[in-house]
Amino acid sequence: MKPQAPSAFPDGFQLQAQELPQCVGDYAHRAIQKYVDHICRQEKGVLSHRDPEFLHQMRVGLRRLRTVCGAFDFAIALPDTVSDRALKRLGKTLGRMRDLDILQSWLKRYACQSTLKKSEKKVLRTLNRALEKQHKKCVTQTDKLLCSKAYKRLFEALKQWLQQPQYQLGASLPLAVVLPDLQLPTIGQLLLHPGWLVVDNKEPKQLKQVHALRKQIKGVRYQMALFREFYGDGYKAQVNTFRQMQDVLGELQDEVVLQSFLTKTLGAKWAKKMPSLDNYLQRQQQQLWQQWLTLRQPYLSLTKRDTLHRLFLTPS
Repeated sequence: MKPQAPSAFPDGFQLQAQELPQCVGDYAHRAIQKYVDHICRQEKGVLSHRDPEFLHQMRVGLRRLRTVCGAFDFAIALPDTVSDRALKRLGKTLGRMRDLDILQSWLKRYACQSTLKKSEKKVLRTLNRALEKQHKKCVTQTDKLLCSKAYKRLFEALKQWLQQPQYQLGASLPLAVVLPDLQLPTIGQLLLHPGWLVVDNKEPKQLKQVHALRKQIKGVRYQMALFREFYGDGYKAQVNTFRQMQDVLGELQDEVVLQSFLTKTLGAKWAKKMPSLDNYLQRQQQQLWQQWLTLRQPYLSLTKRDTLHRLFLTPS
């Protein structure tokens, strides 16, 4: 039987109101169960290599699992095998494959939308061959990883913990009591990030700060998605705003990855070989950067920051 293409992963931990656990430990257990099940459902699809969406969904599940484990580390006692480092390493390996999938898709769309000279079409074929070669190598690495003893030990340990969970004292606290304390520190770290202050997208060092900010926005969004059922419409709207920010910055990062690939494959003067692509990328980057500047501007004001802090203080 062929694996079925996965549906989009829901942006939140959905339970019916009457099912919502009252204490931290129970909620953490249910969230970990949800994401472990989600990751494991993707395995056959990833190994079949028929649809890159399986890989994407596995990565999303891993990131959300890391978020849960980090948010509730004061309340749960996971086995040593289940470390943030192990989950991060797994996600990084899958990330290399995902980057190649995105590059292949990006170049395919560009070729369909653009009128290229013969010389540029030739260069594009060179790029596609280089991507295919790297992709085959990543397929081997991914298969090896998902069939490895380390991977199996990690998820066996998680499943064993789910059957016989071990907790710390904080697990007995009412969830509603700790929700502000769980979230306000991460919001404070996010708002203090220097990436908000970057206004020039031409400086590589500053762009790295923006890329780091994107990761932090993503982490906060995932954490907020865990608790959206406990808050009102304003909270849910903020989750969506952070998602919009993440999407815009993600597109900018995709183009940084693409330019890095072009430089490695064609050399530092790749723009002379692909002038239409260079022009297209410059236009795209400018549009995306303007979108980002508009989105980030309110978060430099005291009023917006105060509103954001208050948002977490009043679970419904």
